[in-house]
Amino acid sequence: MHLEQQLSNRIGVFSDIHGNLHALDAVLSAYDALGVKDLICCGDIVGYGAFPNECVERVRERNIFCVAGNHDFAALGLVDITYFNLIAKRALLWTREALLPKNLEFLKNQPLALDSDDALFVHASPRMPEQWNYIITMGDARINFRHFSQRMCFLGHSHTPFIVQLVPEEETLSCIDRQLVQLDPQNRYLFNVGSVGQPRDGNPDACFSVLDRDKGTLEVLHTRYDIEAAQVAIRHAGLPTELAERLAMGM
Repeated sequence: MHLEQQLSNRIGVFSDIHGNLHALDAVLSAYDALGVKDLICCGDIVGYGAFPNECVERVRERNIFCVAGNHDFAALGLVDITYFNLIAKRALLWTREALLPKNLEFLKNQPLALDSDDALFVHASPRMPEQWNYIITMGDARINFRHFSQRMCFLGHSHTPFIVQLVPEEETLSCIDRQLVQLDPQNRYLFNVGSVGQPRDGNPDACFSVLDRDKGTLEVLHTRYDIEAAQVAIRHAGLPTELAERLAMGM
């Protein structure tokens, strides 16, 4: 689906909220403080956390552009959950029962991909996004560069942020290990924007990003949130305790 609305030159891109309302509210407050109004979510609004309805409603209220994630579609029964691990499966079945009809309908209407003139937004990968494959290695990245024509592709899914740069003339790839990146107009990029609600990069703070077209930069940011409150809510809902414990570890 093409983004027909004209986006501003500063865009917030984030992913994998996973029902963590405390983390989502912290990220939205951070965007407000930065003056970033146009927001895009790369999927998985629900799953794992105790607030699936509230998170969907935040996205709806803020008119945030969104693509579907595998947990979003799994909550609708559109994804086979037999490959989910036991903890994820239990959380998914709980989420499926908890979601209100209006929020199920919202998730059902999200596309697998969004694109603008210079960027593609997916949950898992530009190559067969409906298959929910991970981009983990540089080999995965090289294959996926062949499956989008835009200069940039934003995604989530693995909950671990990364920036891979392709120099087209040389066909060389490099992984950029910096939080603030000056983008070369001649090069192409794959951006994993990490996870708002369940980071897995060893940093428990909520992760999000800002693309500034005027400055030609992409910045990966983190913000603290009330992890203990999110943990209490998970336990109170009867969800697996492992989902609460991992939040404090960022894993």
